[in-house]
Amino acid sequence: MDGAKTPRPPASPGKLALVVGGVAAAGIAVGLLSWNVLVEGPRRERARVEAVFGIDRAEVPAPPIETPTVDGGRFSLASARGQVVFVNFWATWCAPCREEMPSMVRLGQELERAHPGKFRMVAISVDESPEPIGEFFAGPPPQGLVVALDPDQLVTRAYYCTARGRCPDSMKFPETYIVDRSGRLVAYMIGPRDWSRPEARLFLESLIGS
Repeated sequence: MDGAKTPRPPASPGKLALVVGGVAAAGIAVGLLSWNVLVEGPRRERARVEAVFGIDRAEVPAPPIETPTVDGGRFSLASARGQVVFVNFWATWCAPCREEMPSMVRLGQELERAHPGKFRMVAISVDESPEPIGEFFAGPPPQGLVVALDPDQLVTRAYYCTARGRCPDSMKFPETYIVDRSGRLVAYMIGPRDWSRPEARLFLESLIGS
C-alpha cells in the first residue's frame, strides 16, 4: 500500500550494549569531573594556601585552656566549642610578636564581623604580669581580641608539644594554633605572619564554613 512504512528492525544486542556502555561512560566522566571540581579543586587550593602561608597541619585533640584574662575574667577553650579558635602565643618583649599584632587583630575583627559567633581570637601572653600588656595596647585590648595570661607557660608548652608530637628544645615566639569547631587542633604556624595576606583569611574561612 502507498504510504506504508517498512518496520525498523530491532537493535541488535551488540548495538544496545554499545549505547548503554556509552551512556555509562559519559556518566562516569561527568562524575569524575564533578569530583575534580567539587572535591579535588578545593583540596588542591587548600594545599596551595597551606604551602604559601607556611601552615603545618595537625590532627589531635586540642589541649584544654583555662586561663585568666587581663580584664579580670577567664577564658576557657571548652566554652568556645562550635567556634574556630585562633590561639596566638606571644609576649610584649617579643619584637616579631609586636610587629604581627596589628594585622592579626584586624583579621580577627573582620572574621568576627563576617561570621558572628563562629570565630574567636585569643592572644595568650607569657608576660609575668598584665601591666606590660596594658602599656602595649595603651589601654584595654582591642575589641574582639581575648588576651589571656600564661606566665608559667603551662598552656604554651602543652600546645607546642602536642602539635609536634614532641617537646621542642626551646620555645620561641610567636606561634599560632588553630582549633576547629569540634575542639581539634588542626594547624599551627611557627613564627610571625602578615595576617593581611589573603591566604590567612582563605584558610580560616575554609574551617569556619566546613
